Amino acid sequence: MNNENFALASEIAKLLADEAEAIEGYYAIMPKIMDKADQDILKEIISDEKNHAMLLEKMMLKYDSNIAMAAD
Repeated sequence: MNNENFALASEIAKLLADEAEAIEGYYAIMPKIMDKADQDILKEIISDEKNHAMLLEKMMLKYDSNIAMAAD
């Protein structure tokens, strides 16, 4: 295993965790926002963050190692 790639995968994993934390934060404030337009903005932001998380996850797994993910 390439240690540089593993270190990179670890850095990407931290970014992925940051995305998850941001999503949690947006969901937490959603009930406090009464304006429909602002709620729609938050929903769009959450959608974008989920997309970022998905892309980061793919990158993390690419650099994690040469071992493929299990199908189950």
